[in-house]
Amino acid sequence: MKNALFLIQKLSITTVLLWMIFREHRFTVEILPHFQAMVDHWPWTLAGLVFVGISIWLSAVRWEILLRGQEQNITSAEVLRVTVVSNFFNITSVGVIGGDAYRVLGLMQRPGAKKLPLMVSVMLDHMLGMMGMGILFLSCYAAFSHRLQTLGKEAYLILEGFEMFMGGSLVMIFISVISFTPRLYNWGEKQWPRMLGFQPLKKFVTACDALRRDWRGSIMAVLISILIFIFHFLSFHCSIYAVGGEAPLLEVMAAMPIVDAAAGLPISVSGLGVREKTFETLMNALTGLPAGTAVAASLVGWLMSVIWGLIGGLVFLRTSGASLSKMASVEKNAA
Repeated sequence: MKNALFLIQKLSITTVLLWMIFREHRFTVEILPHFQAMVDHWPWTLAGLVFVGISIWLSAVRWEILLRGQEQNITSAEVLRVTVVSNFFNITSVGVIGGDAYRVLGLMQRPGAKKLPLMVSVMLDHMLGMMGMGILFLSCYAAFSHRLQTLGKEAYLILEGFEMFMGGSLVMIFISVISFTPRLYNWGEKQWPRMLGFQPLKKFVTACDALRRDWRGSIMAVLISILIFIFHFLSFHCSIYAVGGEAPLLEVMAAMPIVDAAAGLPISVSGLGVREKTFETLMNALTGLPAGTAVAASLVGWLMSVIWGLIGGLVFLRTSGASLSKMASVEKNAA
């Protein structure tokens, strides 16, 4: 019942947001013609699809590095397969853990796989991904910070606020990594033995300390994270040109972390509506891209990821059909 209400809520918000956007920009007049323009600009669409594929492959590489840090020796082919399939659950699951739940369950079937290291590897994967996105955003932000005063008040406040959010996130990640170290944890355990002496918690922290133990792998994972977001954001840059628009790459790179963060809020289906409005606002403020063009480009960028998600669904049907009931059980228990 709770899942059904959650789905109805997300569908309702998505429908209302899209209706408002399409009504404001007259879908058949300002948006639909841009989709038709993709016929003439098909190389940009193809390039965007390739960039999304590269970002997915790099995501698998990053996760494989973190799995090795957890002493989970899974083949590159298997990690890539599970990563591709997880994208299918990311675009279809009602729950917020769909893709991540599948990543754990997909590898749990492998001989020697252990649940805790797999779960920690997924958590650290997100943590280092956040770090990579923060570094990329702050670098792009610094490159054109001298132009901030020329922007509209709304865009200026959004960028300034996100800069503080990303800076704070990087500081919190750094504090978390320090907290995982055995020396600091042992000190804390002496101060609060009843809480920090809890054995499952100690095992979890020991697993997380892999970031320090395998520091070379962690640095490599952060660098790969930056590349992942570069290629992911390049797909949206291509989508702008695919629908007949134009926009400088630097501004797109600076805006997309904010767009992704907004789309990741669990209030709509796959971020639809939220993504389009955020993309429209920032692209218009930073590049002067017309609203109708921005909305069309955002939808095309999202559809590129959907296509790869559907490819993941085909792979799932061919190789992992038996895991479907387990996925449903996990989401039911998590609800």
